[in-house]
Amino acid sequence: MSQDLLRTSCIELIESLVADKVITGTDLARFALNDKDKANPEYVRQEMERWYRTLGIEYITQQPFNLSLPPYTSEELREAYIHNEIIICVPKGITRSQLGALLRVDCWALNDDLVSEGKEVEDFWFTTQLSDIPAGLNKTAVQTREELERAGKLGMTLNRYMVFVARMRHETGKTPDLGYWVWLTRSQYDQRGILVAGFDSKAKFSVHGWLPSFQGARCGYRFVTHPDHL
Repeated sequence: MSQDLLRTSCIELIESLVADKVITGTDLARFALNDKDKANPEYVRQEMERWYRTLGIEYITQQPFNLSLPPYTSEELREAYIHNEIIICVPKGITRSQLGALLRVDCWALNDDLVSEGKEVEDFWFTTQLSDIPAGLNKTAVQTREELERAGKLGMTLNRYMVFVARMRHETGKTPDLGYWVWLTRSQYDQRGILVAGFDSKAKFSVHGWLPSFQGARCGYRFVTHPDHL
């Protein structure tokens, strides 16, 4: 069979599958991208999906896995990269204990009933700074919340922070926040406490519940940014 005839047959087969609703236009888009275009939202989705599947998310959750398209334009993605930000997605419905199993993280906070769950209702796409240490050092949780609110940013949950650490390791080979702590302002502990997370002097992942009035020179925050049009 000639190349032209083979190409024609393939096109006819695809058109037939689309007409019969066996596959959709979205399905085609998922497999059409061969080039590494980090400013293409569809590429970003595919890369993130592959990463989660490789980690074994369908085995952990016992459910089929797909991510929604990231709510960014190509221009917004380019702008994020220019400002040294990392693109992250926390899948909807996944629990902190499931994330811990998926990302090979083990700590008490993953199964403690006094810690707020922090599951995302929808696939939660966000950007944050790709840096070795947190920002806003030596501020209380109260000051941190106020600063984030003034800047139009959100705070981290334990789930978001675990995925951030894993993605930074994936993209840079580095572990962030060695010897530092990050206020997880969206993760509450026992009504009054706020979680902090980071890596201790032996590079072990660690989580604590601190009072929001605590202030330390090596404790800061990592902002969470949604697209402006949301």
